Amino acid sequence: MDYIRRHIPKLVVGGLTGMSDAPLLSPETRSRPVWQGLGLLRRHLSSCALIVVVGLAILGVWTASRLQQTVETEVGHRAATVLESMLNRHAEDLAADTLSPELIGVIDTYFHDISDALGISEMKIWNAQGTILYASRPGLTGSAQPVSDELATALAGEISVSVGDTFHVESGWPSTTTGPQQFEIYVPIRIRSLNRIVAVAEYYQNAAVVSDALTRARWQTWGLLTVIGAMFVAILVMILRYGDAVILRQRTDLSARMADLVLLLDRTRETQARIHQRTIRLQEEQKAQLRQINSDIHDGIGQLLTVALLRMKSAPPSSGPQEDGVQSVRLILEEAMSEVQALLSGTSQRPVAELPLADAVSALVEDHRRRTSTEVRTVLADRLPEPSLPVKVAICRVVQEGLHNAFKHAGGRDQQVHLYVDHGILVIAVSNDARHGQDACRDVTRQPMGLRNLRHRIENLGGIFQVLDLEHHRMEIRASFHEYSMEHSHE
Repeated sequence: MDYIRRHIPKLVVGGLTGMSDAPLLSPETRSRPVWQGLGLLRRHLSSCALIVVVGLAILGVWTASRLQQTVETEVGHRAATVLESMLNRHAEDLAADTLSPELIGVIDTYFHDISDALGISEMKIWNAQGTILYASRPGLTGSAQPVSDELATALAGEISVSVGDTFHVESGWPSTTTGPQQFEIYVPIRIRSLNRIVAVAEYYQNAAVVSDALTRARWQTWGLLTVIGAMFVAILVMILRYGDAVILRQRTDLSARMADLVLLLDRTRETQARIHQRTIRLQEEQKAQLRQINSDIHDGIGQLLTVALLRMKSAPPSSGPQEDGVQSVRLILEEAMSEVQALLSGTSQRPVAELPLADAVSALVEDHRRRTSTEVRTVLADRLPEPSLPVKVAICRVVQEGLHNAFKHAGGRDQQVHLYVDHGILVIAVSNDARHGQDACRDVTRQPMGLRNLRHRIENLGGIFQVLDLEHHRMEIRASFHEYSMEHSHE
């Protein structure tokens, strides 16, 4: 409890400062870095926002690149398809080493027809050996050039498309004129019936229009990604604000509960202190009462018994039955005095209770026979369990009280002590013939103090105490102890 009391204020003030930016932050947090000062929830949500922004930026770059590649390839292939459809009809003539003037004129006509419509600025036709069979630029027809990677790709049957401002600037290549961005396209020309590539058409197409379309597409893509990113960030901000509000509310409630808990702990400690003081006072009062009872017994009953013994010892001896009665009374007074002394020293019933249960009951019955000169029938079962010491003392008290009442109220006629076990229940029963006895103890509400005290002792040990009227005018007091009660009392 002291540990909780010491640490609860710290938990209320500083334990939750990392979760929200509430004004309850401790002064120590002012010297922290800015990132740590944001709070746990803000740091997590800021990290998520940063990841969203970076992810959207990567997605935008990749989308723009793929869009540019797709659009440029599509435009180039469309133009190549038009050119291929025009030249494939002359594929057999293009298989020759040189072209006839008539074919060159036809190709010139094709070139001029499509140059304005498709924005083609230059065109060449190559054979498989790298010789230029036709060139729209004067001076290039008939020249042989090394086979480039793009030309090799077209000779392999694939259309090659690339984008740039200037091409073939390296040594040995006829470079194109520097101008706006252009497409460089290589288209294979083949004989359909033989499925054989006989030539490659190379041409350059203006890419300015396509570049403008790509620029608009890029801006639209980035605009869309910016809107999406702003939406994600706005959602994260809303989550942040809601989370802060929830945490602040919970923190306020928790602080109030912690304060109530501190007050409750204080009240509990005060209550415990009062209970402890009251317990000490009760113990002192009980000790004082016990001392007073001991003093009263010593000064009252003890002194009377002592005087009676001294008077009987000082009486002159005589003979006959009267002397025997006097001796019996003297022995009883000596035993009573011993019992009072043992009670005052707190050792009452200890010598008898230390014996086994059957021997203790037999010793008490024998003492009663000797004191009262009456007969007692004893029935003890075999293999009796050994109960705990409080239960054994209670059983001995039942035997003493039962035989005492039998002798006092019924003259000790037909006395019987029965100790047995019935279905796991240890039973002690003391009965007598009460035909000519008094009826004082038969009414439960009017039972003598000895029986009331005996009932209280047995019930405190978990047992059952009964005063019974049996057949044939017999009176019986019975106490029963369950095995669980005996073990519980022993513990």
